[in-house]
Amino acid sequence: MNMSAVQAVEATAHNPSLLTPLADKYADGLRAFTFWIADTLYAIDIANVLTISQEMGQIQSVPAQAKGLVGMVEFQDNAVPVLDFANMLGFTSGIEKSDHLIQLLNEQEKDHIDWISALEDSLLNDTPFLKARDHHKCAFGQWYDSFNTRDETFMEILSEFNQPHQLIHSLADTLLDIKKEHRGDEALKRLRFEKNVTLKRLMKRFEQARVHLKESTRQVLLYITEDGRSPSVALRIDDINDVIDFKAKQFKPMNRINTLLTSEAAELIIAYLKQTEQADCLLIEAENLIHIAKS
Repeated sequence: MNMSAVQAVEATAHNPSLLTPLADKYADGLRAFTFWIADTLYAIDIANVLTISQEMGQIQSVPAQAKGLVGMVEFQDNAVPVLDFANMLGFTSGIEKSDHLIQLLNEQEKDHIDWISALEDSLLNDTPFLKARDHHKCAFGQWYDSFNTRDETFMEILSEFNQPHQLIHSLADTLLDIKKEHRGDEALKRLRFEKNVTLKRLMKRFEQARVHLKESTRQVLLYITEDGRSPSVALRIDDINDVIDFKAKQFKPMNRINTLLTSEAAELIIAYLKQTEQADCLLIEAENLIHIAKS
């Protein structure tokens, strides 16, 4: 028995779900094409990948209601169905998440403009100031403290928010205390300075974040083949990753998480692939994918 077969037997012994025919099929490992959907990495047998394309503008809409069906695209004189992979699985795609983040950034930028206006009104007219004074407790601060993504550039841009955001919120206690000391003009002068300097810095960070999200979200078409020559379906995915060789021992059981997946995902995802230096990923069964596309 060769080493790969021994590894497959060992993997099966430890992983109840990795039973034949799955263990037999991947006893010698798997070379897979990997790609991202939002922050989740997926893999598919490289033998089923025909090519990739960024020609998104060629997709033609069709009068159909199949889940995830975007339309059709002509490739090698064939009309190929295009499926948005995330929507097909019942998930939100990366581009949809980016659109949501852009909308959130728009709203939170307006909130901070309104925050400054409310503080100015309080200093001018003695109206109660009821907005969050702690930068951790405003809606943006709560989101900011908990948000994380694999996009390192976006995280670097977000790190630049901290100083101006914290300074803006510190103005309430500082300036209202100055006003209590009957120095209202001084408080207003300081507020208007920070409005022209610190608030503008914060607004610039919001714009940088939005621009990055718009420019970094470029979906790709992944053409899947059954016979190695002609495309059966094109998947709209968020980003390509790499071609990776997986050993049989990297296949992990799915039985404990299958019940957490959507019905569509459970039909397509057949194994969890463990990695040490990269993100773990989920293996897609190409045959089931092609069957769904045909049906």
